[in-house]
Formats: sequence, structure tokens, C-alpha cells
Amino acid sequence: MSRPTLTYGDTGAAVKQAQCLSNAWGGEPPKLLVDGVFGPVMLKKIEWIQGCHGLPTNGVVDGRTWRVLYHPALDCYLPYPA
Repeated sequence: MSRPTLTYGDTGAAVKQAQCLSNAWGGEPPKLLVDGVFGPVMLKKIEWIQGCHGLPTNGVVDGRTWRVLYHPALDCYLPYPA
């Protein structure tokens, strides 16, 4: 199944899905508000998740980022950004 590319400022059901999947990860905040708005807190979380998998930390939820959201790493040794 194809997922849309998401960027900062996007809204809607696909953003809610990415937020739910992001909540399976650790880091801070431990849980994102599932409000369908791709805001600054979600951006930081996505960039951290991307870094955990060696992806470009551009904050864009593209095909590769969707794949890691659905298959979270067991551990991430990158400190969560302050």
C-alpha cells in the first residue's frame, strides 16, 4: 500500500496514522498527541526516528520513513534531541 509523503504543516488522516505509529517508539515526548497536525513536536520525533535507521534526518515522511514507522527498531542509541 502506498502512503502519501508528509511534510511539516500537513494535516489529515495520514498524519494521524504517522503519529500513532511514532508513538510505538521511545524518546521524548513518549507519546505524540494524535491530532492530525504535523507540527514541531512531530517533526523532532520523525527526525529522531529517521536518524535511528540511518535515513536522512529531513523530517519528511516518505516511503522509507513509512517503512521504519511500521517496523520500529528494537533499540535506538541516538539520544533524543533536547
